[in-house]
Amino acid sequence: MVTIKVGPLADSGDLYPFIPLIEGKVKPEGINLEFEIISTVQDTNEKVLKKEVDVAVPSAAMYPYIQQDYYIIGEAVASAIDGITGMPILSTSPLTIEDLKNSRIIVHGHNTTAYTLYRLLVGKYRKLVIIRKVLDEIKGLGKEGDALVAVHELKMMYALEKLGVKVHRIASMWELWKQIAGDSPMPMGTVVVNKDLGKEIAIKFKEAYLRSKAYAEKHLDEIIKKDAEIMRDAHKENIEEEIIRKTIWADIQEYNVPLSDVKRGLETFYRLTAERGILPKVLEIDII
Repeated sequence: MVTIKVGPLADSGDLYPFIPLIEGKVKPEGINLEFEIISTVQDTNEKVLKKEVDVAVPSAAMYPYIQQDYYIIGEAVASAIDGITGMPILSTSPLTIEDLKNSRIIVHGHNTTAYTLYRLLVGKYRKLVIIRKVLDEIKGLGKEGDALVAVHELKMMYALEKLGVKVHRIASMWELWKQIAGDSPMPMGTVVVNKDLGKEIAIKFKEAYLRSKAYAEKHLDEIIKKDAEIMRDAHKENIEEEIIRKTIWADIQEYNVPLSDVKRGLETFYRLTAERGILPKVLEIDII
C-alpha cells in the first residue's frame, strides 16, 4: 500500500476539505495517509520546496519553483473572483497607495502570493517585514509595520476588533489585479501532489480529496468543531466558531470556481509575473 504524507495548512478555509480525510470519514482506496498539520503558509512553501510532504497547500506563487515536482489539483485552486477575500491592504493610519511605496509592509513570507501580488501590483516599499503567523501579523501592525496585506481577512478583522484596533482599508489586491487582468480570477493558493507518486496515484488522491471536500461542505457543523480544535492546537489561540464558519464560507466560493476560469487565472498570473521578472517562467501548468 502506498503511503502519502499530507500537510494540510492550519487555516480554516484551506483546512476544511482535508478534515473528512483526517477523521477517516473519507478513505482513498489502496492509499495510506499520514498527516502533518503545517501552521503557516511560508512553512508550507518551504516544505514543498524541499519535498518534505507529498500533498500540501502552498501559495500559487510557489508553483514556478516546484513545477517539475508537483501536480496542481485543478479543482483545488483558491481563486478570488470578487472582493470578499481579495487581500485588502490595511493600515492603522490613513495611507494612499503612493504612501505604501515609502512604508513598512507586513507579509507572511517571501514566497507567498500576497508578497508576489504586492510586487506585481504596487511594487515599491521602504522595508519588508515578514511575520509568519496570522495573529502575530495583527499585533505587528502599527508597531513593526505600517501596512499589512491581509490574506486571512475575516480572522484579521476579528483579531483587530478584539484588540480594539481601528484600521483603514487602503485598497485590495483584487481591485488592483482587475486593472491589469480584467475578469481573470486571481489565484491565491493551490493544493499540489508530488509527481514521484506517479500520475495514477496522484489522481486517486485527487478523487479522495474531492470526495472529502464535498463531504465537508455538506456537514459544516461537524467540520467546524474539528477545524476549531486543529486551529487551536496549531496556533495556541482560540478562534470563535462563527469566525471559522465565515472563513470557510468565503473559501468555499474560492474553491468552487469553474476549472476553465481557474486555468485562465493561473495562466494570467504566471504570464504577468514572468513578464515582470517577478517569478520564473512556468513552462506548463501541470493540472490533474
